[in-house]
Amino acid sequence: MKHAIAGLLGIVLIGVLAPVLAQTKVSIGTARDPNLGAQIVIARDKGFFRDAGLDADIKYFPSGGDLMGAFVGGSVSFGSAGATPVLTVLSRPFPLKIIAQMSDISGAQQILVKKSVNNLDALRGKKIGLLRGTASEALFNSAVKAYNFDAGSVQLVNMGPTEMITTFVRGDVDAVVLWEPHSTKARKLGDGKTLVSGTHSYMNGATAEKRVYGDHSVLFATESTLKEQPAVARAVITALNKANDFIVANRPEAVTILAKEYGLEPSEMAAIIDVNRYTLRLDDQLVGDMDNLGEFLFATKRISNAVRTKEAIDASALKSVGADLVKIR
Repeated sequence: MKHAIAGLLGIVLIGVLAPVLAQTKVSIGTARDPNLGAQIVIARDKGFFRDAGLDADIKYFPSGGDLMGAFVGGSVSFGSAGATPVLTVLSRPFPLKIIAQMSDISGAQQILVKKSVNNLDALRGKKIGLLRGTASEALFNSAVKAYNFDAGSVQLVNMGPTEMITTFVRGDVDAVVLWEPHSTKARKLGDGKTLVSGTHSYMNGATAEKRVYGDHSVLFATESTLKEQPAVARAVITALNKANDFIVANRPEAVTILAKEYGLEPSEMAAIIDVNRYTLRLDDQLVGDMDNLGEFLFATKRISNAVRTKEAIDASALKSVGADLVKIR
């Protein structure tokens, strides 16, 4: 009799706890890129999604365009991508809402040269590889303006990141304008170095802070997802915020996890963390930088309509997790 009662109580208890223990399924799309998904990887590996009540399905896409196609098609609920694909979708227009930042990746945008090159003037008459209509070209234009360099003195060659690395290694181009983790590969394989980044100058053997270009990766969802699943949006941001804190407080372990995920040496992953500023914070810096990039994309006819970043932001979920994470005037 006692065993029967105990068994019955066990069944009742399971029935009571089951709804509590049930986890909400959510799909999150990104690329296999530490600029875009570092917190996603940490949240998955350290159980932060699970702790937030989520059964997170992380889907990797080969490019921002592929991710956006899936997002617009409805096969992923949340996404993390760089500013360019986000602005492209917003310009259609499409009801995408930016709900958090993932990283200020301005320092990960870099102009790479051979080690014998010490300043931009040494590139006069040389070939520079870049990808037109992207942050690559935008950084080059910003550097030209900030350092008073004559863009007409060089030959610009339009190519993708893989081709840039190959041609830089072979010596077919003298410099490339790349972003991490591609720039790490180009430096390593091509015996190169960073001459200028979006946030620093390394010219003439000296390191100096100089922000000439701003770029960011952001977390986004559709208006309908935020309206129908506000608790899920809060849970996703809660897990990612814990992951962000983990990267800061447990850097060696974070480097190990991320290096394995992205197929990098720990030293290479550590260098990428050094040039990125991981944060979920939504602020005026992000808004201004994305507006500037949007103006560039519109001027070069890469997007068909102008975009005002502030109008695309829904900070309600982020603010509910941490009011100090929202600083937009």
